[in-house]
Amino acid sequence: MMKRTLAKGIILGISLLLGACSSLSQEECAAMSWYNLGFADGEQGKAPDASKGYADSCGEYGIRVDQAEWQRGYKKGLELYCIPELAYRKGREGSEYQGVCPNDETFLRQFERGRQEYQLAARLNELSNAISQNEQDIYQLEQRIRKENDSAQRDSYRYQRERAIRRDRALRDEYNRLRYPPRVIEFKL
Repeated sequence: MMKRTLAKGIILGISLLLGACSSLSQEECAAMSWYNLGFADGEQGKAPDASKGYADSCGEYGIRVDQAEWQRGYKKGLELYCIPELAYRKGREGSEYQGVCPNDETFLRQFERGRQEYQLAARLNELSNAISQNEQDIYQLEQRIRKENDSAQRDSYRYQRERAIRRDRALRDEYNRLRYPPRVIEFKL
C-alpha cells in the first residue's frame, strides 16, 4: 500500500512538474525515472512519440532517455487510460484522443459519445452567452430609439433592433432545438 501511494505521488509530481511541455533541466534528466514518466504519459493518453521531446531536451546535456523503460511505463499507463468505462468521461471533459488504445473501437465509441455531449454543452453555453449579449443590444437600441430626436437615426435604430430581435429568435430556436430535442416514440404492434 505504501509503495503504491509513493508511486502515485511520484507520478503526480512528474506530471505536475512537466505539465504540457517536454523541456527538462539537466538535473531532471539525470534523476528521471523513465518508467514513471512513461507511465504518466500513457495514463494521460499522450501520443507514443511523446518521449522524443524528452530525448531532445536531455540530449542537449548528453543524457540519453532510457526508451525501453519509458516504453514499459507508457504501456502500463495506457492500460489505465484505455479503460472503455472511463472513455466517456474523457470525451465529456473535452480531452483530445490521440488514437493510442489497443481496444480502439470500444474506447472510441464511448469517447465519441462523451465528446458529443461536451460539444453540445459548449454550443449551448455559447448560445446562452450570445442570447444574453443580444438581449443587452436590444435593450440599448430601445433606449437609443426613445432618446433620439432625429427621425432618420431613430429609423436606423429601429431597423437594427428588428434585426437583433430576429437574431434573438434564431438563437433561442437553436438553443431550444439542441436543449430539448424531439423525442421519437416507437410503437410496436
